[in-house]
Amino acid sequence: MPSAAQHFRLALQSPIVSGLGAVSLAGYIRNSRGVSLVKMRTYGRYALVYLLKGSGRMRIAGRPMVNVRAGDLLFVYPEIPHGYGPGPDETWNELFLVFSGPVFDLWRKQGLMDPEHPVRHLPRISRWLPQLESVADPRLAETPGGMLQRVCRLQKFLGDIAGRTEPAPGKVSWLEEARRKLLETPGASPREVARSVGISYEKFRKDFARGTGYPPGRYRAVRLIDQARVLITERQLSNKEVAESLGFYDEFHFSRRFHQITGQSPRDFRRLFPRGL
Repeated sequence: MPSAAQHFRLALQSPIVSGLGAVSLAGYIRNSRGVSLVKMRTYGRYALVYLLKGSGRMRIAGRPMVNVRAGDLLFVYPEIPHGYGPGPDETWNELFLVFSGPVFDLWRKQGLMDPEHPVRHLPRISRWLPQLESVADPRLAETPGGMLQRVCRLQKFLGDIAGRTEPAPGKVSWLEEARRKLLETPGASPREVARSVGISYEKFRKDFARGTGYPPGRYRAVRLIDQARVLITERQLSNKEVAESLGFYDEFHFSRRFHQITGQSPRDFRRLFPRGL
């Protein structure tokens, strides 16, 4: 049976760059045939492919072939040959994003984007698709400031899925519960969170770091600063307003922690995009 015609819809194509990187291309492909598993492609940039419907396989040079299905997020790396696609006479639907820049190289260097694990299963499409679509939001300005907002939104998405393993329907994993408690109850210490999920602190700390890439305290600090960057770029809040919103002692405490996590002050971060862009 012949496969249906492929339909391509572009959501974003931009030459703009920011100091941290760029999201240069995004779109949807319905009835996609993918990329050849035999004559593998080297793309030259990072890309994400989120499968919305259908199933197939992905192949990364030097790695075994893996089966993929709707709800899987495929990672492509600039210098690594790869191929992916549905089975013979089949198609799938996908959303894709293409991105590059030093901030994503840093994510990779820190092991938060790992070529050894090119597929992440995120079956709750209704949850994750809007976050990816927000990266390509056409309402964002075609300016360096607007591109910085895209980059920050993509980083937030990557942070949200870091170390995530989706639990079975109706069940919540201890890691998911611990992540939620660390972020929603800032007064709770990591030891208290470990007790609340029924795990000894040493095992909790070790397994939490393996699952997220950070020890519990560092994870909480990094995610708070991720939220702070969104408040700065999306809502243009002052340091005092950000500090009050996220539960810091005061704006000086917030500025100090922001510099510890990012290597730059909030003022330097704001200078990457003029107010009003």
